[in-house]
Amino acid sequence: MKESQTLFGIPFQLYSEQQLYHASCDFLEEPALYTVAFVAAEQCGVLAEADKQLKQSEQIIWLAGDDAVRKLFPKKERHEVEGFSVCNYIMKLCEYAADMGLDLCFLMEERKDVEIILDEVRKIYPYLSIHGLCLNDMMSAEMMINEINSIAPEILIQGVHAGEMRRFMECDRRRTNARLCVCVGNLLLDEMSKKKKMFHTITMSRMLKKRLHKYSIKEQK
Repeated sequence: MKESQTLFGIPFQLYSEQQLYHASCDFLEEPALYTVAFVAAEQCGVLAEADKQLKQSEQIIWLAGDDAVRKLFPKKERHEVEGFSVCNYIMKLCEYAADMGLDLCFLMEERKDVEIILDEVRKIYPYLSIHGLCLNDMMSAEMMINEINSIAPEILIQGVHAGEMRRFMECDRRRTNARLCVCVGNLLLDEMSKKKKMFHTITMSRMLKKRLHKYSIKEQK
């Protein structure tokens, strides 16, 4: 088990890009279902309330998704996760999938988001077996699960909002057949479109520190 840092009750694990990539390749060799969850600053409040059993699962890897969350880690532990790029990690997984002949599926909220990501990936890996699903096209969770399982991807990349991400992990993840599910929220699209801004990081870090202080007081009571 990697070293972890608990914030908002979430046991964030400390992986560099390369470490997580190698661990993910190992996960794909195992029959168990693994989930990698990147948590952005905006998601901490919702995911802090996630079921304790969910957060204690050894098959869920919780990671800081953006710099605002990483800045809450003690300085001596920050070097492990500094400079982590969700986009680079996903592209390395795409390369691995192309080399190994694995199927990969992106589940996004909007159809336009699916098209943006598929276009970017196909430019680099034209021979990758890649699929795209739009959450807003689904009439129900049952339909979503059936669509995923009909594709039967080894890797599922899920980019939906925090509330849906939490519900998926608590209720639907075990019903899908993807050996590795990576939850990226908006982080992948933000990196691809270069929306990361220093002002956002500083503002969100301050807000998170205040929220973390309130959360700690609440937990102590």
